[in-house]
Amino acid sequence: MVRFDFNFFVNCIFEIIFKVPYTLYLGCVSFALSIFIAIMLVALRGSKLAPVRGLAGLYISFFRSTPYITQLFIFYYGLPQIFFSLRSISAETAFIVSVALNTSAFNAEIIRGGLLSVDKGQKEAAISIGLSKFQTMKEIIVPQAFISIFPSLGNALVGTIKNTAVAFTIGVVEILSQAKIAAAIGYNFMEAYIAAGIVYWLLIVCVDLIQKQLEVRIYRFL
Repeated sequence: MVRFDFNFFVNCIFEIIFKVPYTLYLGCVSFALSIFIAIMLVALRGSKLAPVRGLAGLYISFFRSTPYITQLFIFYYGLPQIFFSLRSISAETAFIVSVALNTSAFNAEIIRGGLLSVDKGQKEAAISIGLSKFQTMKEIIVPQAFISIFPSLGNALVGTIKNTAVAFTIGVVEILSQAKIAAAIGYNFMEAYIAAGIVYWLLIVCVDLIQKQLEVRIYRFL
């Protein structure tokens, strides 16, 4: 008869909690990098050159349409066989970059949708009163677009943090990896995985609460 080792379960939770800051680091750094790439992708998709728009669209299509773990393995195991300089990249760096590349494709569509949601008449009115295109984007378009996409970007951040669970496949020790290591000692996999699930759950709940508080402050400020 299989028994649930409650003592191991409790100890495992406390052991896993120590990996929460590192997991947040992986998720937040990846997400920040993805936003930077996404902004560039949006700019490229708005280019007047058809080949540039096509390449940006191809990038977004590939990273949105293929499983993330496939992209991670291509980046970490496949590309170093072609580009020898990539063999010196650590698993942590490879994971952060691969997550950023994947998430940027989704964030680019979120940002582009937010920009398109702003009424064109506001842009035309701003230009008619003498504002430059840069001033129009900075003062009118971007602030309104940011309000509309903030919840979606928050959801994307949550997804990025949850994606860190895949990092164990290349040897990065985060929450799930720590649970596997703890479980392997006494084969208490059920207890360890439930503990990991609870820690992830509580972590995401905290992130959601912070996001909601930020939304309230942003709406009040504006």
